[in-house]
Amino acid sequence: MSEGLSPKLVALGQSGYPMRVATSLWAVDCADKWRLHPYCLNDLEDVNEIDESTILNFSSTLIKAQLLDDAVGVILHNSSIIVNAAPSAAYIEGSQISPLPPLSSTILRQGKVTGEKLIVLQLGETGVDESGIAALGWANFYGDSPDAPVLLKSAQDELGYVEFDSNLIPGQLGDSRGSTTFGVRANLWFSPKGTDCGIHNEHDFIEVHTQIHGYGRMQKFMENEAKTVYEDQLLSPGNTNPTPFCREAEGAFQYPWHQYRADTDCVWLAIEYHRN
Repeated sequence: MSEGLSPKLVALGQSGYPMRVATSLWAVDCADKWRLHPYCLNDLEDVNEIDESTILNFSSTLIKAQLLDDAVGVILHNSSIIVNAAPSAAYIEGSQISPLPPLSSTILRQGKVTGEKLIVLQLGETGVDESGIAALGWANFYGDSPDAPVLLKSAQDELGYVEFDSNLIPGQLGDSRGSTTFGVRANLWFSPKGTDCGIHNEHDFIEVHTQIHGYGRMQKFMENEAKTVYEDQLLSPGNTNPTPFCREAEGAFQYPWHQYRADTDCVWLAIEYHRN
């Protein structure tokens, strides 16, 4: 395994036999009965007492954000959005144990989580609005132009590395380079109600988006014109768009014309996977 990659997670079944958490994208390797070794995290207020490095650089009093690497049986007591940023299945333990597929998310109010690379986000008590976000120092992606949309971007953090074959992402054309190491980066975005954030079709990375606050949508277009929209993927808090929009061809990631649209004041998480 490449340097910096997380080791495979292991949970022990009641019979004592190890069960490996699946390492293939969208693959799930289940056992009928198994338990998680507990590692307790009471709430995000206490994170600094455990490991200060898990706090992401865009965490704030409005939206607390942390990274859990190789988490096994982490106990959460506060309502949190859990994002599985790894190419392997994560697991949630409540009244039953269930998988959280790669590049997907959920809202967890209590219970335990196990996963290779998990992002945990929790809204603070203060209302999230444009003035509050601007006070955090987020920069407007389009600068100071009065005609440009309001699209505020937090600092971006580096979350380490994962390894997978992009051809295993649904909808691919079978033109990948095989298993590749990707650097994972993440940041938050904000736009006010009614904002069309800008139609575009170029990225040199794989990306997915998770809704944190408010209601928005990812849109696809036939051309670089709003009237050519042909698909809306609605996003509410805790949702991630179903699969990345890109297809790999000739060593590059090809995207359709697409944009994010904020139906209400919105905060969303962008996760990027860059070839190492």
